This record gives sequence, structure tokens and C-alpha cells, in this order.
Amino acid sequence: MQAVLPGMRDRKSGTIVNISSISGLRALPCGSIYAASKHALEGTSESLAQEIAPFNIRILIVEPGAFCTNFLGQDATWYQPLRNEYRGTLVDSVLDRLRRSDGKQQGDPEKGAERIYEVVMGEGMAKGRPEYLRLPLGAEGLKNARAKANQLMETFDALEDIALSTSFEED
Repeated sequence: MQAVLPGMRDRKSGTIVNISSISGLRALPCGSIYAASKHALEGTSESLAQEIAPFNIRILIVEPGAFCTNFLGQDATWYQPLRNEYRGTLVDSVLDRLRRSDGKQQGDPEKGAERIYEVVMGEGMAKGRPEYLRLPLGAEGLKNARAKANQLMETFDALEDIALSTSFEED
């Protein structure tokens, strides 16, 4: 981003596409380091998008769910042996599901790439739509993004009184 921004600012146009993951919004057990990197990319993108908007530059954060790539393949992913205390836990079931999902993910990478291109260019399915910061992709990705948004709203609503109780008292 640092390398391309000077030219984009000079031209007063451009789009930066950052490939995140739905884990950038809703982390799974067993993926804390991966999720942390995606959360960082999301935060950086969200902040920078506001800074560069006056230069007619936008950032698009792509948040794919499960796409049929080699991401979960044996040569691409390395799993540490499961510690005994995690056997039979959520961690065990998530790791098992990830291993069994390799090659069976619902998302079509070619269609995903087409949608990204269309959103960047304002063509195809994106024609006539406003520009958004985030682009969730895939049924699973959208489902998890909505679940995260609902979880946040539930938490905010439930704790509103506590949040609002921290202001200085007015005389």
C-alpha cells in the first residue's frame, strides 16, 4: 500500500484490494495467529480508507469464506499434533472439519475473482451499486459475517447501560 499510494494520490484515483478472510471478522478456534493477521489487515484497511478517501482512492476488503483452493491442502497447511487435553473438545472437532473440508469447499475461486473484478470496476453484478468497504464472498462467509454482526449488536444492546454509566457526572 505504501508503494502504490503516492502515485494514486497524484492521479487522485485508484483502488487497493486487500484479501482478508471471514476470519478477519469472526475467528475460529485453532486459527488465532491467522485471525490476528486478518484482523490487523481489516483495521489497517478501515483506518486508511478514511485517510485516502479525499484523494478519490478506495480500499476494498475482500472477506472470503471457504473457497475450493489448496488453502487446506497438506502442502499448504501444517497442523501441530493435537495435545491430549484438547482431544474431544471444540478444537479437535474444528481441526477435523478443516482436514475433511480440503477440496470440498463450496466457493468457486473463478467466480470469486469475477465478483472482485466487477466490484472494483463497477460492472456486472456491481453495476449501479454504491461502493462498500467490505466484500464478503461465499455463503459461509456471508453467514459468518452476519453472525458476527448479530453477536456484536446483542452485546452492545445488553451492555448499553454499563457503557453509558462511565461518563463524568454533570453538575
